[in-house]
Amino acid sequence: MRPARMKKIRAVILDEKVDPVIRKLHESGLVELYDLSTKLEDPEWSAFLAPSPSAEYGRNVASLTIKVSRMLDLFSNVSKGEKTGLSGILNPKVPEKKKLSFSSSAEIISHVENVLSCVEGEVSEPAKKLAELENRKAILEALKDSVKYLADFELDLKFLGEGPYTYTVSGLSFPENLKGLESSLTDVTDGYVEIVKGAPVNTGEKEQKIPIIVNTLKQYMDVVGAELRKSGFERLDISEVIGTPKDVFIGSEKELQSIEKDTKSILEKLNALSKKWTEEVLVLHEILEIEKERAEAYSMTGKTVRTHLVEAWAPSKYVKKVQEIIETASEGYSVVEISEPDEPVEKIPVLLDNKKAIKPFEMLTEMYAPPKYNEIDPTMMIMPGFLLFYGIMLTDAVYGLLLALAGVVLWKRMGKVSQGAYNLGYILTLSGLSTVFFGILTGGYLGDFMLQFMGMDIYSTGLALVNPLGESTYISAAKPLLSLGGIDVNNGPMTILLFSIVAGILHLFIGLTVGISESLKKKSLLDAFLGQGMWMLLILAIVTTVFTGNMMIAGVAVILVIALCMIKGFMNGGVLDALLGAMDITGFLGNVLSYARLLALCLATGGLAMAVNIMAKLLGDAIPVIGILIAIVMLVFGHAFNFVMNGLGSFIHSLRLHYVEFFGQYYEGGGKKFSPFKAKREYTSN
Repeated sequence: MRPARMKKIRAVILDEKVDPVIRKLHESGLVELYDLSTKLEDPEWSAFLAPSPSAEYGRNVASLTIKVSRMLDLFSNVSKGEKTGLSGILNPKVPEKKKLSFSSSAEIISHVENVLSCVEGEVSEPAKKLAELENRKAILEALKDSVKYLADFELDLKFLGEGPYTYTVSGLSFPENLKGLESSLTDVTDGYVEIVKGAPVNTGEKEQKIPIIVNTLKQYMDVVGAELRKSGFERLDISEVIGTPKDVFIGSEKELQSIEKDTKSILEKLNALSKKWTEEVLVLHEILEIEKERAEAYSMTGKTVRTHLVEAWAPSKYVKKVQEIIETASEGYSVVEISEPDEPVEKIPVLLDNKKAIKPFEMLTEMYAPPKYNEIDPTMMIMPGFLLFYGIMLTDAVYGLLLALAGVVLWKRMGKVSQGAYNLGYILTLSGLSTVFFGILTGGYLGDFMLQFMGMDIYSTGLALVNPLGESTYISAAKPLLSLGGIDVNNGPMTILLFSIVAGILHLFIGLTVGISESLKKKSLLDAFLGQGMWMLLILAIVTTVFTGNMMIAGVAVILVIALCMIKGFMNGGVLDALLGAMDITGFLGNVLSYARLLALCLATGGLAMAVNIMAKLLGDAIPVIGILIAIVMLVFGHAFNFVMNGLGSFIHSLRLHYVEFFGQYYEGGGKKFSPFKAKREYTSN
């Protein structure tokens, strides 16, 4: 019920033997390295140890990683995505792992360089050609965009720019600025300027402009340029082309068509190379990432002239194994010390250590916050409560079956490549089965589908125990479930409400019991009594009152608890807190009543399902011929909506009952999650 116990491992290792030790620890994934950099800022530590930089081979690894990443980017860009469809999404392909074994970074770097050389030998030339074609394509498209505005001119474009004596420029001018521009150019050039205008054109900005070509003496080039800029003249960037604008435009189009054809051919070639080499390059990328992590691990150690100091956290049950790994990998050139955690509890990493059947529910605990190192792990208590509440709230056997099937697909299919999908699928599968159970118990089969369309009242057949909206064969006014305080519990809503409140009280009582146990372990008897004990006393008093009918017991308990709340408030903050403390009892009773949401969501699921059935029935009866089809559509979409919305609502509210009401009695959370120093392998094995 608590996180795994941790040990602190401290190892002094001869520097020549550090690398194999780090490699073995990384493959084992049993430790979390402790970053010594902060400690080494302390003069007491820095007198003996110096910070260690990352391993030297890290630079070569980083350089190769960049090359490999570029190659993967190229393959990704040229690959024709295979349409996997729904079956591909639901049944993702698990990469086949390639077995590789290296004893040093030099071997890995050499392997990567050799493979990368082979890949580049085949890929570089077509990749270079593709880049040239794309560059030429961009130039031609820009040229086309420019010369299309000059289609009215018969000028050979080779004359644009600076000549021996003249300067010619083409561009677009706003019509309203043209007259002023002509005047200013004439003034600054003493009349040595010629402006040729074309027909108005619409630009990409939905503006109308006039294409013009300006020719002047070269000596006026600078002043002409200044006047053009002042008038908002948009220069067309055309250079090093020969022919009229029309000829250049047509020629550019032909060349673009040729480029398109060549590009297609090269892309097909690169796509084939991508299929051939992608998996191999992914392997290279993975082993480089692993190597990079190992190189960076050096910076977490401290060093002397000949040794390295490595500190790490390890779960107690793996400590001996870790010690063997260090001593074996260092060939005996190491000294290992194992000790109890000597850090503040906030710094001790937390590893949840539950059985396989419960482990997926750790996801729900971590969604709130991992427990602190000395705090109880609530995962085992979340599992039964979550499944119970979820089943009651969704409470429809058909919805439950659908949910279980969806969960199995998520768990067994997508869970092969995603731990999150595995955990969620497992939880949904069990939640679905719980819903099936409560659906059968309450006769929920798509609401009252059987009654509406088959004329079968399942509650009168004896196949359902509880009727959420009325009476059943087993529970009715004539056959009450039980009598409490002179009131008969004899119908569906009352039965479920009673069950919800009882379940809530039991749930809170478990939380309070855990809380008081935790307080007593801290030897805080007063906190245990004022924190949890008085609420347990109140619950026991209310239960006793219900069974004995003696209201005096509950009354005395309420007055006593209010008094204790005021004392607690006074101890915390004085008179004002004492007065406010008297209101704590309403908060606790609110927690109890919060469990009535079990009834609310149960009725919501059944009520919406009934509404869908009634509307479908009315549509089918009222509209001739196609009414049946419309009714079927109504049933499919209506129940799908109800299933999704109430399925999601049940998930959220079940979590809410745990996070707010249940955790509030004993759980704080906020621990530091154990982060193992572990090689992440998807495409390789060691």
